[in-house]
Amino acid sequence: MFTNVRMKKKPAFMIIPMIDIIFFLLVFFMMNSLQTVAQKALSVQLPQAQSASAPVQMPIILTVDAEGHITMDNRPVSFDEASERMKRHMAENANAAVILQADRRTAHGQVVAVMDMLKSAGVKRLAIAAEQKG
Repeated sequence: MFTNVRMKKKPAFMIIPMIDIIFFLLVFFMMNSLQTVAQKALSVQLPQAQSASAPVQMPIILTVDAEGHITMDNRPVSFDEASERMKRHMAENANAAVILQADRRTAHGQVVAVMDMLKSAGVKRLAIAAEQKG
């Protein structure tokens, strides 16, 4: 008199595999967006308009390492060469932004000298790079 009673299981909602899939898709799209390359456009003559805006320029990155060596856009330069290049660049684009990355071990006087050089070159938009305290 044993009856064949099948236990009916309710479908279970498995969240762990769903989280794994979501993270996989997130990583896939992040890596895909990092790999995108700007496509080269055909050379065309664009029409003029009064409301057109100038393209946004990337900031100039000026790095001062612990020994006081200056690197400008990943190219080592002397202090005088950096000054001349900044003056030329600021003459072409007065609203250019400069990011100053100075090593924490750099002498304070060296950083002040570089900031003074940037000011005399006409830099109005200066940002000093720092890491967020964690």
